[in-house]
Amino acid sequence: MLLIVDQSRLRITAVASSLLLFLSFVSHFALAQGSAIEIIEVKRTEVERIVAALDDAPEDLRDGMSFRADFLTIELAGQVLAVPVESVQQRDEFIEHVDWLHSLVIDRFERLQERIREEKGEFEEFDDSMQASISRAFQQDLRKLSSQYINIIVGLMDVRDRLGLVDEQERQRLQSAVILAAERISGQIMLDTMTLSELRNMLRIDAGNSELVRAVSALTRKTNRNYEALEQMIDVMEELGINVGSYRALLLAERGSVGVEMLDRDVLGALLASRFNAARQQLITKGPNVIFQSVVFLLLLTITYIIARFVQRLVTIILHRDSVRIHQLMENMLISISFGVTFVIGLIVALSTIGISLVPMLAGLGVAGIVIGFALQDTLSNFASGWMILVYRPYDVDDHVKAGGVEGVVKRMNLVSTTIATFDNQRLVIPNSKIWGDVITNLTANRTRRLTIPVSVAFGEDLDRVEQVLREEIEQQEGILAKPEPNVFVDSLGTSEIVMMTHAWVRTNEYWARLRSLTKRFKQRLDEEDMEIPFPQQDIYIRSLPDNNRSVLQSNDPSESSDQD
Repeated sequence: MLLIVDQSRLRITAVASSLLLFLSFVSHFALAQGSAIEIIEVKRTEVERIVAALDDAPEDLRDGMSFRADFLTIELAGQVLAVPVESVQQRDEFIEHVDWLHSLVIDRFERLQERIREEKGEFEEFDDSMQASISRAFQQDLRKLSSQYINIIVGLMDVRDRLGLVDEQERQRLQSAVILAAERISGQIMLDTMTLSELRNMLRIDAGNSELVRAVSALTRKTNRNYEALEQMIDVMEELGINVGSYRALLLAERGSVGVEMLDRDVLGALLASRFNAARQQLITKGPNVIFQSVVFLLLLTITYIIARFVQRLVTIILHRDSVRIHQLMENMLISISFGVTFVIGLIVALSTIGISLVPMLAGLGVAGIVIGFALQDTLSNFASGWMILVYRPYDVDDHVKAGGVEGVVKRMNLVSTTIATFDNQRLVIPNSKIWGDVITNLTANRTRRLTIPVSVAFGEDLDRVEQVLREEIEQQEGILAKPEPNVFVDSLGTSEIVMMTHAWVRTNEYWARLRSLTKRFKQRLDEEDMEIPFPQQDIYIRSLPDNNRSVLQSNDPSESSDQD
């Protein structure tokens, strides 16, 4: 028996919307076939017959017959409402039909409400079975029929007004009933929303609780049904000329969505008033606590900042001791991290004191980190290269380097870039990835550095004497280290010179001064010793010339020209 009833409900649910779509078309088509009153009388007879048979119908067929009676009643109402009242011929008969239809619609509406209550009592709200789902769908269809009946009642009242049968008391009773129903649904929505919020908070703490999951699901279904019911009630209230701004504002506020309804002045005003009242109520009830928590939070932040600065200064003092030798970049990192870690710990303590948990924030940062990682690939590459430079220490601040296609002195370092000052007073900021991906030459990494000065002499010079002179100048030069021992030797034979190579070791910080000074002394000493420093030259030997060429040369001889002059 229950299976037959469920199948009947499914059939009712499936055909309800499609049948109602043809209501207006069937109405106009029927009126076109004959007299309006005659068509109404025929349809009324059919409706009366089915309504009378409802009480004697078997229980398993009663819902189907009831829906058929509702469908015919709504169809008949469409025909009645389509009659041009001002030109109706049989006025008394038409008024009698309107009164009968009005009573029938009210009776059918009350029966629908009773059927909805019966159906709601059969299953609990938390029942997730197939039968309960079918029952809820059936109830929703009955609510839609009820909403149509309310619209018909409003339409019949308008017809009665045009017939001169004004009944203000009935209109007021209907308006009061509709407003009361809207208020009841609104209150239920607000209550369910608050309960749903609490359940979701509990579910965040106990995510594996299946009972909480079921409760949230059931209450969400109920709230959505109330949303739809309130929307239908709002349509009826607009037909009755009732201001619905507060109810539309409630739907917007509770659903958390934005719609074109906000363009309505009443809706926007009600929404702003609701937000203002909620904020004022929160300020009254929670204001003192919020102020106290804010003061405590700011006090803790101040204390945290003072402690973090103290820790940073302590780390700075320790790292600046002579006994501590550490990479400049590492030193800067440790100083910065000491402040940051201390401040973050204090911030977490301050937030936990006022009841703010960082767990959801950290979970969100995990997802955001993936997106940021793709967006900042180049920056992260520089960051990784900075860590490699920090670990392997190829150079430090104030080192003379050749890196990234640039030569100069390192002035500043961080995990993203390196600032190098060139010798013509330019400051270049080079990404660490470009430096780490290229050859790095650190010219000041060691304490000593070798001077290499090539000296060219003519082929006719005494090489032993030249070597002796160069050694003497190296020995007399200040700052030349005895170990490693200086060296002078013949390096190569050029086209017009013999290249003597001199090697001498100096302290790195004196490299350029000793290089310039020793180069100058080599030149001066060679001049003093009358030793020739050759320049590129080429000798051309002509063994013989033909007579014709000789005469040409003689004719072009400048000495002969001058003698003739």
